[in-house]
Amino acid sequence: MIRRLTSKDIPVVKEMPTGLEEDYVSRILHRLIEEETIMGYFHNEKLVGIAGMTMFEREAVVLGRLRTHVDYRNKGIASALMNTLKNEAFNHQMVTWVGYATEEYNTAGNRLAPHLEMHLEAKVVSSLVSPYVMMGQTTTEPFERVVTADKKTIIEKYWKKNKATFFPYSIYYPLPYLPILSPAYLNKVELFVNGSGGFMIMKEEKGASYLHLKVFNETTLYNKTMWDMVNAHASEEARTIWVDLPIQQAKWLEPYSHQTIWHLYGQKRSLQNEMD
Repeated sequence: MIRRLTSKDIPVVKEMPTGLEEDYVSRILHRLIEEETIMGYFHNEKLVGIAGMTMFEREAVVLGRLRTHVDYRNKGIASALMNTLKNEAFNHQMVTWVGYATEEYNTAGNRLAPHLEMHLEAKVVSSLVSPYVMMGQTTTEPFERVVTADKKTIIEKYWKKNKATFFPYSIYYPLPYLPILSPAYLNKVELFVNGSGGFMIMKEEKGASYLHLKVFNETTLYNKTMWDMVNAHASEEARTIWVDLPIQQAKWLEPYSHQTIWHLYGQKRSLQNEMD
């Protein structure tokens, strides 16, 4: 049986052996159950698996939080939970895309995609860089900070021009397209542009303090002025710089950062409708 978990299930979830020495899901479980959708798989009334979904801008859903009981692996529990969540997500009329990201080395996570009828949308390299490790190589005209109501229009213009295969909406949550950006999201973003390109920075707390850098184009990535600004912002609050890039661009940062390659899988609503 699969059902949505409530706060009453928290003790049972924490007791389920997952083989993980330290699990962030257990630490923030109360908030996840209150703010997101967390499903549990029960076998003879025993909890043997959990998974959840997070909605962004009411139109994109990312699946995750997947955990299974150590004695019940390779029994189809993961795919059953994720398929249930995928169908639940598409019940929301505004949702146009459902997917998930998994690390390249995660064999089980990558094998799950065909069972969900999802395909590879993009490969994303997340680079963690300490302040002042990267200084840039080229110089262009100064960047101007955008503080007007045109912020959304400018982001859409530059990102579509970039023709990127993904948008780094949030740390751990890349999306395969640029969604409708709400005022709440835009208020968290600081946007800087010049005639050659631009970048965004956003403060995020994900177990540690990060400065999420979103670069509009490759020209900006190598820019000394941008790195001066980003390094100053990051060092001010002792934040690690996190930047998500395509593989080719990320190679430039490889010697100076800790990198993780993610596979982004997904399914669009149109394909879901064809299968219904």
